Amino acid sequence: MSDILRELLCVSEKAANIARACRQQEALFQLLIEEKKEGEKNKKFAVDFKTLADVLVQEVIKQNMENKFPGLEKNIFGEESNEFTNDW
Repeated sequence: MSDILRELLCVSEKAANIARACRQQEALFQLLIEEKKEGEKNKKFAVDFKTLADVLVQEVIKQNMENKFPGLEKNIFGEESNEFTNDW
């Protein structure tokens, strides 16, 4: 198995662990949701949300892949802005 495929499997398991941890407590999960700002919204939806889990998963994958494969960072893009605020 190639190193890049092996690392993708590793980060996918990390992503699953993050998602499971964020979903374990529904009350806490509700605090980890943010409506996307106007420039970030998918135009297909009237309202679009991101979760802290989305942001964490994206950044963990990016960081792990950059560390394992230097130079790859210029080719790693995510859907979500890594800025997350909670107005509560």
